[in-house]
Amino acid sequence: MKRNTLFVISLFLLISVIHKSLAIYCYQCNSNEETYCSEVFNRDGLTLEPTQCDGIHEAKFCIKATGMYEGTIGTRRFCSSRHHGNYCEYVRRPGDEREYRSCVYTCSSDSCNGAGNIPKSKILMFTSFLCSILLWCLLKG
Repeated sequence: MKRNTLFVISLFLLISVIHKSLAIYCYQCNSNEETYCSEVFNRDGLTLEPTQCDGIHEAKFCIKATGMYEGTIGTRRFCSSRHHGNYCEYVRRPGDEREYRSCVYTCSSDSCNGAGNIPKSKILMFTSFLCSILLWCLLKG
């Protein structure tokens, strides 16, 4: 019985490690094209799910950019192979009297550029931790 349990726990831990090496999944949308992609991201009633970032070479990060980003005003969620940082700044476009608050948030776990979600990788990490404790208890006793 102990060997079967040990095998299942070891297999689960291995799967959680392999999961981290696979491509990241991010929300990908633009509020200038999709109104639901605003800064406050309410997915109620939407079928939008994070998608695999296989179109970006070596994508490791999910980005949420709000305010002014790359010359446009709005909110964008996308995949990236580089860390864009986590910061906010005030930007004024040439000829505009108004300043825009512009923020960039970079994260590195699945679907982390949405809102209010517990990323799957954190759930896996927590579950792996619990399994490690269980494994330790089984080997000790």
